[in-house]
Amino acid sequence: MRVWLIVLFFCLPISCARREPPAPPILPAGELSQRSLLPADPYADARRALAERAVARERRFREAYEPGSMWRWLRVEQADIDAGRIQGQALLDIGRALFAVDFTPEQGLGNGLAQRKSRLAGPRPAPNLRHVQYKEFGGPDGTRCLSCHHVGGDGGGGFRSDNSFLDGDGERPASALERNPRAIVGAAIIQKLAEEMTAELRQQLDRVRRFGGASTAVPLVAKGISFGTLRLDRAGRVDPSAISGVDADLVVRPFGWKGDTATLREAVEQALQKNLGVQPERWINDPRIRSDTARVGDGPRANDPDHDGVVREATDGMVTALVTYLASLAPPIEAMPEDPSFLLRASRGAELFEQIGCAGCHVPELPLDSTVVELGPRPGSGRVDLAPLLTAPGQPRRARTVRLYSDLRRHDMGDSLAEPRPYRGVSGRLWLTPPLWGIAASGPYMHDGRATNLDAAILAHDGEGRAAREAYSKLHFEDQGALNLFLTVLDRPHHMEFRR
Repeated sequence: MRVWLIVLFFCLPISCARREPPAPPILPAGELSQRSLLPADPYADARRALAERAVARERRFREAYEPGSMWRWLRVEQADIDAGRIQGQALLDIGRALFAVDFTPEQGLGNGLAQRKSRLAGPRPAPNLRHVQYKEFGGPDGTRCLSCHHVGGDGGGGFRSDNSFLDGDGERPASALERNPRAIVGAAIIQKLAEEMTAELRQQLDRVRRFGGASTAVPLVAKGISFGTLRLDRAGRVDPSAISGVDADLVVRPFGWKGDTATLREAVEQALQKNLGVQPERWINDPRIRSDTARVGDGPRANDPDHDGVVREATDGMVTALVTYLASLAPPIEAMPEDPSFLLRASRGAELFEQIGCAGCHVPELPLDSTVVELGPRPGSGRVDLAPLLTAPGQPRRARTVRLYSDLRRHDMGDSLAEPRPYRGVSGRLWLTPPLWGIAASGPYMHDGRATNLDAAILAHDGEGRAAREAYSKLHFEDQGALNLFLTVLDRPHHMEFRR
């Protein structure tokens, strides 16, 4: 009897422990089997596209007859999402519509700071659009998300004419840092990879603090990627001079050309503020962000710092809908040519990619430990399972291997790609390794779109990429063509859609 009581005593905490419910799976937007260049059933894909177009037309008709109905539908509240009143396909539909809708001044587009003669804003009345952004405050320089992220479909990159001019004086392009819009497909998968890498780096730091000391120096590695050496000074602080590719806080930030943003949600919130002037609700409710008037505006009202008369411009629920939709976009694929001669050349290109050193930074595969990621505004909210996005027909065992072609760390790319000043504390010479998956559908290339094709992009490499560039330059033109052919294999799934 005594033995059974002891066993029961030790089992109780385990059996009574609270377990989180399983995260709901996030299904690819559109055709569910988008893991090849052609949908499994093109007729079903066409019917889906026609149905989506018919629904969109009906919404436009209703908006014409009943102005404001579209906006009431789009202004989703986080409380309704948390309570399960809006979820699944309904949430994706709202996110897709928000991604394509043109915001207006009545909905918070831009700012009204001109009447205050604020140093943050231009001289025009709301929405006070301008092509050159003013420092961290931004533009606005657009009216909708899709206008910049459209090449190859929703969530793609942009043309060079879509470039933003960041961190400028609000007037002169020469004062700003030019940025080409990056493709954001597969962004939730990238976020999860970065979070796991951060956790791995932090665990190494904890071990060094517990069992090492100021004299300890150990390699800093996450998912097989080197981030330099981990050393502590006598006060137990991290020695940043020994670290490479990441900040001293060891947070891997996979978004932005400089690797300055950690999550997809943060990236969406920044874009809403800086590119559209549509202020996220969380920013206004966070005293630390709200007090940074250079970032949100210096209007007299705490709930309307951009002084345009509109409050709660982008609710937490609207941001969640946008993030969920972007997370649902089918990730890129590798579609090898069917023609035997092209297939052989593409295979040769894959070998050359490794041989000349491209894979040193553009690491082909990264392992994913868990497919559950948080997309909501608070820890524990908005949990979804990304597994359906990663499972290819006939390849279930590869569900947790991401063919990203990036190491998600920064590299010194030399003088020819350097900018005249740091951005958000990141040196002008440092750039995040952009993932190459889907590169065939995301031109132009490089941070400012200077390269119009893949050959020009390779030849633009400098600094840590110089050796690979020079090796590429020495290849026979047939081998160069094979490498470019291989990169063209890295594409996005194709499906039918009506452009908006």
